[in-house]
Amino acid sequence: MISIRYKLIRYKPIRYKGIQYKKGASLFGVLLTMALFSSVVLGISAWTATQQREGVLIYQRYQAVLLAQNQFARQRLGLDCQNSIEQNQLLFRVSCQPKQVKVRFPAGELTLNIETE
Repeated sequence: MISIRYKLIRYKPIRYKGIQYKKGASLFGVLLTMALFSSVVLGISAWTATQQREGVLIYQRYQAVLLAQNQFARQRLGLDCQNSIEQNQLLFRVSCQPKQVKVRFPAGELTLNIETE
């Protein structure tokens, strides 16, 4: 039979002016904890910034789609095409052809092709 004995190492408490203190974490443990915490915070921060950028892009595309649909409706009613439209401090440039409306906005460009039956 094999017997293994373990000896637990107990740290002796530190006494200073009659007050008993326990030993704290080592410097390496504290630095490792801070490094892990900061990497998690930086990762979350980068993810949040990416989500915000994607949200802004999606919202600008949505505005461009609504403007293109509006310009097509204006064409069907016989009204002139608006060349530039400002919404939410953004400038949208619009160009209209008989079956196509093109909207340029700060994050890109959208083309709406209309096929009528």
